[in-house]
Amino acid sequence: MPAPAIACVHIPRFAVEVERQRRKDAGTRLILIGEGTVFDYSLGADASGVRSGMRMSEAIGLCQRAVVLPQDGPYYQKRFDEVLDLLGELSPVVEGAGLGLAFLLLDGLPVGAAALAEELISVLHRRTGFMASAGIGYGKFTARVAACITRPGVAKTISPGGEGDFLAPLSIDHLPAYDAMRWRLRLLGLETMGDIAALPLGAFQAQFGPEGKRCWELSYGIDGEPLAPRVKEETVVRRLQMPAPAVSLEAILIGVQRLVHVAYCDPERRSRWVRKAVVRAALDGGGSWELPVAFREALAGPQDAWSSIKGAILRRPPERPVEEIEVELVGLSAESGKQAAMFEGKGKLWRQVQEAVRQLGTQRDGPCVGKVVALDPSSRIPERRSALAELTRRAGFDL
Repeated sequence: MPAPAIACVHIPRFAVEVERQRRKDAGTRLILIGEGTVFDYSLGADASGVRSGMRMSEAIGLCQRAVVLPQDGPYYQKRFDEVLDLLGELSPVVEGAGLGLAFLLLDGLPVGAAALAEELISVLHRRTGFMASAGIGYGKFTARVAACITRPGVAKTISPGGEGDFLAPLSIDHLPAYDAMRWRLRLLGLETMGDIAALPLGAFQAQFGPEGKRCWELSYGIDGEPLAPRVKEETVVRRLQMPAPAVSLEAILIGVQRLVHVAYCDPERRSRWVRKAVVRAALDGGGSWELPVAFREALAGPQDAWSSIKGAILRRPPERPVEEIEVELVGLSAESGKQAAMFEGKGKLWRQVQEAVRQLGTQRDGPCVGKVVALDPSSRIPERRSALAELTRRAGFDL
């Protein structure tokens, strides 16, 4: 059975493009910082030598006129979810593979693979403003490499059986290998995937183990990894625009409490139980704040949910004044998910045990239940280390 056709959609420097849409004054040299290191950067910063994971001080030293912004992970994910929703309108099977990267299953669609790839690039740009590239292949790895080496706005198709020729001249940096393995490969003079594919599998696997076997197969274009379809949960979302940036935590809590009650009363919930809530806020001066709150058990009423959410906010409040608040109810279910107790109480449990022992004793005409009692644990003779003592109803089953 032939492998299904897969399209990979790649939006390069996704976080940078999101910030450029949000901030018109971002400029051509933009660096996003997360926890003191470079999270993403623009082409202008790339030309100055900035790289992902680089320390902030080093990046600013290389690109002194860059605009430096803190990363806003929740907002980037929200925008990428919009991209995935749009791709879901074009294909029934969509997999998100990180910010700016997604896979689509093309088999069974009425439009040809190449035409569909060009269409989705056009639709994405028209409806989201992002310019993407696309790669079409018969394996996820080949499609991904094709998308990543193709310039934005273009779709590249790899025909069946042509995977090895396509991958051969490309760098081993495309392989999902650890840095230590890449260092060893280069030490052996293996710079391209073609260099790896030219070696016998047995000898290569003996040298590099299971990771080496996987890299050898990918270098040949052998990739049977299936798509992991994105599961989109049904949710209820409610938002509140603050009349002025809320500075006090009390005002923020009042707004969140109101949204929780409104969301629970929404007809879309249809009296279903809620397993999780996510509270988000747009912060004054840019940036966002997100706080997921998973409930210990699904909750049917807003008061119990609000109690859990309030405690979570008090532990980790927004770091800046809040302009807008959003509450999302996630994991709607028709059942509570509450674990029922196996026994109603310890007393009932012991009564059941006693009744079972009584019945066994009646059948066997005498005591039939015992427990192991330690006698001389250090003895060299196993039989002297412990003994089986009979239990009676009078002993109260003191196990």
